[in-house]
Amino acid sequence: MSRTRIKICGLYREQHVDYVNAARPDYAGFVFYPPSHRYVDREMMKRLREKLSHKIPAVGVFVNVPMEEVASYIEEGLIEIAQLHGAETEEDIRKLRILAPKAEIWKAFKIRDTKTLEKAQSSGADRILLDNGYGTGSCFDWQLLKEQVPARPYLLAGGLRAENIEEALERFAPWGVDVSSGVETEKEKDFGKIRDIIEIIRSR
Repeated sequence: MSRTRIKICGLYREQHVDYVNAARPDYAGFVFYPPSHRYVDREMMKRLREKLSHKIPAVGVFVNVPMEEVASYIEEGLIEIAQLHGAETEEDIRKLRILAPKAEIWKAFKIRDTKTLEKAQSSGADRILLDNGYGTGSCFDWQLLKEQVPARPYLLAGGLRAENIEEALERFAPWGVDVSSGVETEKEKDFGKIRDIIEIIRSR
């Protein structure tokens, strides 16, 4: 069985970065979407990037912004991976590849039915992320993944926490998991929850 990659997303304080430096997930996620309570502006990101271990790639989450803006974060060395989490098109992905050819591109899809699953599978992104929405903390209908098993590796997101992560891994064996609200207590990252979910995943 291949190892499940782990992304801890929604870090917005230096203390949160300390947590992931200690827990060592495979990826650390930062949200550049102002309506989110996890929003990080560029100046804060510079501080967080300096603090983040160089062994943990930084993923930037963007929602419906110009690809030039996404590329600027990559060019500045603030992130290694761009996660497009809005209504970005295949044309946007192609444009970003030209602007930032060395960057990895992930595309998130809000899974509502088998049609959105089909759309996700045909994406030109390097990785696809199957989610319920913008950090809602709830799962989409996992039965859809049984009705139409994705033919390519994917990250599973949306409502994952210590209480359901083993079921998710057992049923679907995703390439990776993306966890945010599931490792929070009262909207703050919780080191104990981060450590616990990583231990559960890596003990399998």
